[in-house]
Amino acid sequence: MPVAALSPGLHLRQAGTNATHVQLLIEAASSTELPPILVQQEGCRVIDGLHRLEAARQRGDQTIPARFVDCSDSEALVIAMEANTSHGLPLTKNDRLAGATRVLTDHPDWSDRAIASITGLSAKTIASLRTRVATPDNSKRLGRDGRRRPVTACEGRRRAAEYIKNNPNAPLRQVARETDVSLGTVHDVCNRLRRGISPERNGNRTAQPNKATRTPEATPQPAAITSVPLRRKNHVDTPVTWADVATTIAKDPTIRYTTGGKEFLQWMAHHAGNPEKWRTFITTLPSHWLSTIAPIADNISKEWSQFAERLKQAEHKTLGA
Repeated sequence: MPVAALSPGLHLRQAGTNATHVQLLIEAASSTELPPILVQQEGCRVIDGLHRLEAARQRGDQTIPARFVDCSDSEALVIAMEANTSHGLPLTKNDRLAGATRVLTDHPDWSDRAIASITGLSAKTIASLRTRVATPDNSKRLGRDGRRRPVTACEGRRRAAEYIKNNPNAPLRQVARETDVSLGTVHDVCNRLRRGISPERNGNRTAQPNKATRTPEATPQPAAITSVPLRRKNHVDTPVTWADVATTIAKDPTIRYTTGGKEFLQWMAHHAGNPEKWRTFITTLPSHWLSTIAPIADNISKEWSQFAERLKQAEHKTLGA
């Protein structure tokens, strides 16, 4: 793409481009090709890559590798925020707050957690911003799974409780994902149900008959205890497959509106759609190729293990934040 044809577009960094980072990119470009910048198709506005663009200009380059994205201005903002929180020079806290305010203004019906995952902020911070931004009073908001749900926290706890009752053996992470509440909330709701009290924070134990008039035969048990069986000590949850969650993940606005998210869906569909397919090849491969393919498969398995470990580390970091 001709450098002269590009315009800055979004301005996420209040202090502008960082001269030190631009110089680092100039030095890096002398030995390796930098990733392509993201450009909004309409107007040739840069979505992500202003530092790379400035480095190209200072180097005197006439062209720069670019990838075009056909999107609206509001979608471009989401893509830019997502990109700048995942790579390159991180946005400052003030930049992320300003960007979150813009996303919140454009998408007031999105949930706090959905906007938080885009902007790299906490859901509590987004909730605080929402009180200072003039937005319509939406009775429902769009969650990360693409579903619209009532705003109140009580509704989330009720959803989790209902899901647990209908799916008593579901992993807690699955409950959190399907009901769009935090894992901590699911743990708390599950514990409350087992104790026979309301899933809501201000819930009390269900009323019991007067001890003086209650007979042993008539002693009732809390409904929640009988409807939500306790897990066995060595209980192992059935692993969730890609087929179980692919449709739900594809509805998440933080996936659907980002280039990286779309590429991830395509990559997973190709590599995780049928992970047990290898079994059919054990008896079909000729023996003289087995010693060649086995190390390749072993290396792939190590990459997947590292991928899983990095995801777990990122999740623990998020839960601890």
